[in-house]
Formats: sequence, structure tokens, C-alpha cells
Amino acid sequence: MNEIFFINTFFNIVYRNELAYMRDFLMSYDYLQSFIQWLNQRHISCPVLESITKDEYALLSYLMKVEDVDHILHIPFSVEMETIAQTYEKAIHIVYVPGFDENNLKMTSFPTYENIYFYAISTHFQKDNLSFFDPFPAFFCALNHVDSWPGCLIFQEQKMVFVPIKRIEDFTQLKKAIEQQLPLFDIYQHYQNDAYFIQLSDLHLGKNKRQKGLARLYASLDELMPRLPSLWPVNILITGDLMESPNRKNMYLANDFMNSLKKRYKANVTFILGNHDVIVHGFNFARNQKSKVIAYLLGENIKVLEKEKIIIIKMDTTSEGNLARGKIGKRQLMEIDDELSAIDHLEDYTLLVLLHHHVYPIDKAQFIKTKWHEKTFINRIVETSKVLVDAPLLIEWLQKRNIHYVFHGHKHLPFFREVDGCYYIGAGSATGGLKESRSRYISYNIMKYDIQEKKMKLCMIFYDDKAKAERQRVEVYLFEGGNEDETSR
Repeated sequence: MNEIFFINTFFNIVYRNELAYMRDFLMSYDYLQSFIQWLNQRHISCPVLESITKDEYALLSYLMKVEDVDHILHIPFSVEMETIAQTYEKAIHIVYVPGFDENNLKMTSFPTYENIYFYAISTHFQKDNLSFFDPFPAFFCALNHVDSWPGCLIFQEQKMVFVPIKRIEDFTQLKKAIEQQLPLFDIYQHYQNDAYFIQLSDLHLGKNKRQKGLARLYASLDELMPRLPSLWPVNILITGDLMESPNRKNMYLANDFMNSLKKRYKANVTFILGNHDVIVHGFNFARNQKSKVIAYLLGENIKVLEKEKIIIIKMDTTSEGNLARGKIGKRQLMEIDDELSAIDHLEDYTLLVLLHHHVYPIDKAQFIKTKWHEKTFINRIVETSKVLVDAPLLIEWLQKRNIHYVFHGHKHLPFFREVDGCYYIGAGSATGGLKESRSRYISYNIMKYDIQEKKMKLCMIFYDDKAKAERQRVEVYLFEGGNEDETSR
């Protein structure tokens, strides 16, 4: 079994993420025994864990708490978990994370230093399978630097940094820094070119059952924001269906929500319309005059981030009247072309497109259970027919403009796909729309953008369980290529 599983369980103990490590323990008796063996190899004492027999393990059930094990098995299980946490929480830990190429430099051993512990993941990762369940808090730093793997994740309590290790010289330099007792968390903080975009979608504010999801969204973002070190303000992109319907109450909720994002996270917020933002009880507001509040929220068609040299193109897929599938229309594209032509040195900018309706059919993530009728050939035909009405027109326009990044919503399913050098990214629903077994997930995306290279580097899709607040899954996708051809725009 890959060491990452044992490392993750161990540090969820150290970080006292009880729900996470208890889920691991209760996964199977074989896993528990393998984890004990891993602890023994690292000379980590765990006599209470070792004392649990297979018959005793059978008395335990899913979702038990630490104190439940104490009472059922009459052992000081909770004491041992707390002892492990107290023993290792103040130490410096170094986790070697391999890259994707088996020919990369491999690190399986590390010199011994006082109060510094080393762990090596020997199995290489696959770029198309970067999915992590309940990652321990510091591991987010490694995920945020997938584009720099292989390397070493160094952390101590809430301090963390990732050090790329491409050559043996990099490893030697790290050892020297440790031996000279240099401040590792300062000298390896290189984030001056990192900017972040957070994509939220389909919040449906005003719908009562979405309130719990909204609270979970705030809690999740509150936890993640401090782990996005950047000299640039975060940009939050909302790709439609901010409201359940555009009545006055919901409009105020939407406005308050966006103001809250701006104040709480010092963020720039960009919003586009979705079909629910223009419908009240079956009536299409898009065919008539939109309310003043909606017009205010929508704002301009093009938003220029001058310092970052980024242009956000806001497409309205509701204006042509087909709200189920959405349509852009030639006229809107011509208007956008006119606005772009007025920008000097357009070739210096990276262009992002926001729209609500999806351009390609969307599949569920592998861990989300697919219903039987969703697997049928007929359903696949139906799903294909639900994409944007004039998707071919948009795709042709994107290719002409050499645009590489398109963000959308509508389907309530996270999505990441590359087609002919263009990336189509969907955020699912930020207040919840996915169901899997006992879980109800909210989802949102975080993209890391390199200011100097003018490229998106990676996309992290977060699935947070609003039913069990400490249950989280993260999928990471790498952007290959980028804006090499944008100068020909």
C-alpha cells in the first residue's frame, strides 16, 4: 500500500482530525494492521493499537468516536492518540513527495537531525489520478505545488513550505540549510508570482436547504485562505445561479454575499448570470428589462485586471431565451470582439471566459455513485443534447482568439477537461448538490496562476461534506501548455 495513506492517517492523528483517522482505522482490520506495522518501522510506540484483536475489532462500527473505542474495548485508546499528537505536534516534519516520472530523483533516506522527522513516499503519482481523501492540513501545501513535484514538504504545526527537489544539488542545499539552522519557512517561501482564482457556482441563494451549505462554504474558505500565500488579491469567479430566483429578497442576499466575500477575504469578485438568476416561477426576465439590481450585479462585459494583465470576459448565456441549454449568439461575440479591439497591446493579456452553461457533456467524478439510468446509451445522447446551443460557434471563436481558459457552472458537477489546448472548468455547486453514500458535498475550485509565465498552473477541486464537516476530498489537475500562442491573437 502507498505510504501516503499511512502518512496521512498519522498526521491526521497529530493534527487531531479525529473523524479522518477514525474513518481510516474503521476501514478494515487489515489496514489497521498495516498502519501499526508502518508505525513500528518508524519506532512510534502504539501498544494500545497493537492490543486490538480481530474479534475485538469486529465490535467496532463505522463513524465511532475515539471515546466509543475506550468504552467498548476497555482500553485507553484516546490516551494513546493524544500521546502521539503531543509527542510529534511541535516537531519539524519533512515529507518527500515524488514526481510523476519514475526517472526522477528518488529520496528514501535522510540524515538524522534532532527533532526533525523524515518520511518518504516511494510510489510515483499519476497525473490523471490525483485524488486525495481527508488530506491532513499541511499536505495542502504539497497539493498547491503539484506543478513543482518532486520535492519536500516541510511543516511544523501551522507553518509549512514546499521545496522542489529536481537535482541532487537541491537536496544538498536543503541539508546545508538544516545543518546551519537557517529559517526554512522563510528562505523557501517563493510565491511572488502566484495568484489565485476561486471559482464558485450555483449557490441558489434564497433556497432554505442551501443555508447549511453556505455556512460550510464559509468555514472551508476561512480554513484555506491563509494557506494561499500571495502578493496578489484573490479573484473570486461566480459562474451563475447565484440566486434561486431574482426576487428582491434574493437579490439582497446575493449582494450581501458578494460584499461579504470582498470584505472577508479582501477579494475581487466577478459575477455572471445563470438561468435561475433571470427566472421567477417560470417567467423569463431576460426577455424583458432586467431589474436594476441584476444589472448592477452583472456590470460590464469585460473586466480588466490591469496589474495582473488578465482580461475576464463575461458571457451571458441567458439573453437569447434558451435557459435550459443557454445560447450566446453571434451578436454578443461581435460586441465582445469590438470591446477587445479597443484594448491596447491585447497580446500582453491572458483572457479568461466566464459563462454559465457548459460547452461539453459532463460526467460525475469517479467516487460519486452513478445511477443506473445515467449509464445508458440513451442518457449519453440526452446529455450531449443539453450542452450550450451554439457550442460549436463558441469553440470556433475561442480558437480564433487563442483563449485557453473557460469557466462555467449549471450542471452542479465539478468538471475539468482539455480540448485542443483549451481548458473547460466547472465548479459544481458551492452550497451542495452532490450525493455519495452518507455524504452531501459542496464543491468549488481553486486555480493557481503564474503572473510571470501568464499561465494557469493547477486546478484543485474541493469536495466538502456539509453533513460531516471534517470530511473532504481534493482532486488536482495540471494545466499543460498555456499561453505560448497568445501573441498571435
